[in-house]
Amino acid sequence: MNKVAWVAMLLPLSFAAYADTGGFEAGKTPPPQHKEDAGYKGSDDTAETPVKLIKDFRQGGYATLEGYIVKKVKGDMYQFRDSTGTVNIEAPATTFKGKTYSAEDKVRVSGKVFGKGDKTHLKVSRIDEP
Repeated sequence: MNKVAWVAMLLPLSFAAYADTGGFEAGKTPPPQHKEDAGYKGSDDTAETPVKLIKDFRQGGYATLEGYIVKKVKGDMYQFRDSTGTVNIEAPATTFKGKTYSAEDKVRVSGKVFGKGDKTHLKVSRIDEP
């Protein structure tokens, strides 16, 4: 009878050992990006958008720009420049996360697009280093 009791107690523990075999396996090489034909590709989906293209974005569309904050216009408004043009960005002090950037520092800004054409501006929710 003792043997049956011991087997009954150890049986659930043996199933727990089999459950721990899943997870991430290091040492494997992922497939090349050009061979991925389904799902999202990180390098394609998270690429930055040129300034010239956001001037035709829909209202509230999300965009990521990479370039330079050139100057402060007034209040929370700044002029942002990349190789395709300039646009005003609205960046509250909280988006800088205590960091200070100069016009020589390349930054990546993400936020929502508002306005059309020359009145376009980006309401920034995040500023990072590229």
